Amino acid sequence: MLIMSKLIYLGCLSKNNYEETCNNAVKIIKYLDEQYLVIDNAPCCGSLTFHSLDDEHIVDHIKYVNKWFHKHNVKKIITICAGCYQYLTRYYPKILGSEFNIDVEHIIQFIAKPDNLEKLNLEYSGKKLKVSYHDACHLKNATQPVLEEPRIILNSINNISLQTMENEKIYSLCCGSGGGVYSIFKENSNFNTRKIFDQAKRAKTLLTGCPFCYTAFKRVADDVGLKKSIMKFEDFIAILKFENGGEI
Repeated sequence: MLIMSKLIYLGCLSKNNYEETCNNAVKIIKYLDEQYLVIDNAPCCGSLTFHSLDDEHIVDHIKYVNKWFHKHNVKKIITICAGCYQYLTRYYPKILGSEFNIDVEHIIQFIAKPDNLEKLNLEYSGKKLKVSYHDACHLKNATQPVLEEPRIILNSINNISLQTMENEKIYSLCCGSGGGVYSIFKENSNFNTRKIFDQAKRAKTLLTGCPFCYTAFKRVADDVGLKKSIMKFEDFIAILKFENGGEI
């Protein structure tokens, strides 16, 4: 049995589609706490099948994953995916009760801790950069919402100017990518994403902590020829930390 207690949980969408983002996330986390480990064959949390399986199969899968966590002595988890964070913190305790006794954080929460922010000592070396941050549904609606943490991080960085959006925090717009919406209602999904772009028009860069939102943003940005850069939050942080505050 692998002896470990701290797991970096990449999530299926990020692991299968965004290798560079995963590498950046792992680099950041291990820089702050080298005890965190990645296991390549970690099972899917089950969030992607929540709307398609019956209750019995959902419960069976959650029990299977929790058993895997216990087998590998997992006590703490940092998730890269907002969907994994929402599912692990809401439905696992709801279904398993006290049998699920793992501390789960999203990577943004982990970075925002004062000691970690101090250790990262983030700076942007270019001219003042205007950024907007989109609050993903999976993060704003979680049992423990992730709302202030990204703003704490961004406001701590020299030469970064955080631009507010008309709809943000608990009032942010859904990107229309999660829950199977894009698969069935593509036009509605794309319409929502374009509205988010309109609200971020003062910013040069749009950030999000969710791979589902990122996927929607990149797809529509390519379709409309958007000049604004779209970035996953951990990719943005990795550039600032490991590329000498590089130009974005």
